[in-house]
Order: sequence, then structure tokens, then C-alpha cells
Amino acid sequence: MTRQSIRGLAALVLSFSLALLGNFSSAMAGDTRAAPALWKIDTGHGTIYLFGSFHILPRDLQWRTPELDAALNTAQQLDFEINMDEAQDPARMGALIRQFGFLPEGQSLHRMLATEYRAKLDAELAELGLPPQGVDRMRPWLVALTITSLSALKHTSKPGEKLDPGAATGDHGGADIQLWNWAKANNKLRGALETLDSQIHIFSDLSREQEIQYLIVTLQQTGKLDDDLEKLLQAWASGDLNSLDKELNADANQFPQLHQALLTDRHAKWIPEIEAMMNDGRNHVVIVGAAHLVGKGSVIDLLRSKGIRVAGP
Repeated sequence: MTRQSIRGLAALVLSFSLALLGNFSSAMAGDTRAAPALWKIDTGHGTIYLFGSFHILPRDLQWRTPELDAALNTAQQLDFEINMDEAQDPARMGALIRQFGFLPEGQSLHRMLATEYRAKLDAELAELGLPPQGVDRMRPWLVALTITSLSALKHTSKPGEKLDPGAATGDHGGADIQLWNWAKANNKLRGALETLDSQIHIFSDLSREQEIQYLIVTLQQTGKLDDDLEKLLQAWASGDLNSLDKELNADANQFPQLHQALLTDRHAKWIPEIEAMMNDGRNHVVIVGAAHLVGKGSVIDLLRSKGIRVAGP
């Protein structure tokens, strides 16, 4: 894998909280419309809408509902997890990946893994068209995200089509990048709840043992990726929050440290940011990964537990 492709892949995976990447398989091939959930807080000073994003979507899916369009048109500001322009900056992202994504000289990813997982890793890399030596200096967390991301892209692409990480910001771009670009084109203010550095530290601050565990869990789950992604996207597209919560959190106990870092800790930091929006007199639409808005401990759950009235499902 070249440095250029690593930067492109990093722009994909580090922009997204759970690497929650979606695709349509045969079960949804005839569907071109979706109705994802939308929440609303009426503060008396302004209105805050919260919308859960899916980060890679089919080219022909119509997911913007009249309710979401009305919220976008009245908003003065759209708020995202991170600044998407920074995430797509090769120099900025490349520097972070060089600093945090590679093993020290003399260390080898393959030597960190038990024999059975070396074989699983090599088989998965071959399936994705990546030579094992091309990732052997990458840290386990980056390899795990690489596998998840390229696997999802593979399942959204046509048979035989070359995998292109850049497609996640183009034809396969999800709701967040599409809305970021829409906000730019329509002169809307754009905010970010956190920085690129803070997102990459979610993974780079894991202990080596935790990183390896994360990679092993990823390798164990690759065989059911098709089915999992299909269920996730169907739940998101239909606004079925119970199913979405079940699919997203089914394996949370396999890696509680990463679940804590990816969701729990970040939600605690976002709540004051959203409360500040409630008092600034502007209308906002907050766009974050769908995983952040469903289930116990989600942003919606935490807001409601504070007595804030959040209308919606």
C-alpha cells in the first residue's frame, strides 16, 4: 500500500466514529428511498435538530426527507463530528498517520499475532488485494480500520471494480460528507464537535494489547460483514431504532475499552457543546454517526436524562 493510498484510507476511516460503513445488497436493490430518524429540540431561542449519518451510501439512494430538508433550510449552522475539509487534506492526515499509525522500526505486525490470526490476516488482505508486506509496519488499530473500510467499499462496488478509498467522499459519500458539501455550497456555518487529533487518539492511545484485541475481533467478524452491514443499513434507512441499536451494540462487550473511547467518553464531551448551541439563538442541525444517537448512553438518551425535551422517536 502506498503512502498516498494510506492517506486516502485514513481520510475515510478517521472521519467516522465506528467505521460504520453501509451498503445495499440484493435485499434492498430495488429501494431508492430512505427515511432515517430525525430528532428536534425546541429551545425557545432556536431549534436544534439531530441527525444520524451513515458514512457510505449507494449512489442512487434518496435519503433526504422533507423534514430534514426543512431543518437544513432553516439552519444557520450545521455541526459535524470533525471538520471534513481537514479530514480530506492529504498533508494534514498524512502527518497524523505517519506519527500515530506505524510501528517503531524493527517491529512487525505479523510477529505480534498468533499463527492462526496471521493466517486470517493474510487471507483477508489477499481478499482485498493488499500484499501482507504492505501493512506489516502498520499498527494493529490502523490495520483493523483498513480491513473494515475496504471491506465495506468492496461490498458497495461493482464486481471486479478496483477499490478506491476516495469513493467515500465521492460517489459513495455518506450523509455527513454530502451535507458538509451542501452546507459549503449554501453558505451555511459549519461547526465541529472535536478535532482530527482527538479522533485519532481514540485509537492511538489504546494499549498494544487492546490494539491487537481490536484487530482480532475485526478478523473474527469479517465473515459476517455482508449480513451485518445489510441489517445496519436497512435499520437506518427505515428509521428502525430498536434494530439499529441491537446491531450496533451487539458486540460492544467484546471490546469495552474501545466502546468506552468511541462512544461513552465522547458523548460526555458533546453534551455541553449541544447545550451551548441551545443558548446561542441560532438554529442548528447536528450530524453525527448513527451509533451516537441510539440506545442507552447515546446522545439522545443523555439529553433526555438531563430533562431536556427531545422530540422524535
